[in-house]
Amino acid sequence: MDEMLSSSEHSKRNQFVRELVQRLHDGCSVTFAVPRDSGTVVAKEPLRALRERGCLTAYLDLSSVDSIDKFGDALNQTYLSLLSGDTGWSNSIKGLLGNLSDPDVEKQIQDIVDEVDLKRMSAREKVDWAFGLSERLAESLDTRVVVWFHEWQSIAHMKDGDLLLKRLRGMFQLQTHVTYAFTGSRDTDLLRTLFSDRHQPFYRFAVELHFPG
Repeated sequence: MDEMLSSSEHSKRNQFVRELVQRLHDGCSVTFAVPRDSGTVVAKEPLRALRERGCLTAYLDLSSVDSIDKFGDALNQTYLSLLSGDTGWSNSIKGLLGNLSDPDVEKQIQDIVDEVDLKRMSAREKVDWAFGLSERLAESLDTRVVVWFHEWQSIAHMKDGDLLLKRLRGMFQLQTHVTYAFTGSRDTDLLRTLFSDRHQPFYRFAVELHFPG
């Protein structure tokens, strides 16, 4: 019986991953709760599958991010790693460029890198730059960027977090090449509320999935 149950749970998990990968690849943002402190483990397989399909991926855990300043810094560290390929969560841009024959595309990427002057940016400017970068990068490489935020509901607890969420929704809804996964293992009721309450900026922005387990 235990073996049958284990096999059944394994099958449900595989089916969930396939659906998740397909939705994110097709441009559908998703949200779901995961077991406590398992964000990295849950994200690993789907993000690997997306990279195999040619997507660029980035993962950011917001567990210890408690201010807009820290959010901006964490974003830019993650997105610059996306550019350089220095993180296990992202494809190597250098590798992608090596397979491109169009010099104009390579110049576009280099222009994006050269314009960075993060030390002079305010926290909000860093946020704007990072999310603008993801769309420009995806357009330049003609691919999709998938960004996975774990403990997304942490933003709601930040000072002026409600204003930040409104700002992010305004930017996200204009993007055509970037898809998001919003997960959480703490205060999961708040995570659901952010996407199900009509008074919240992210109301119906992402499809709610149910993680098996």
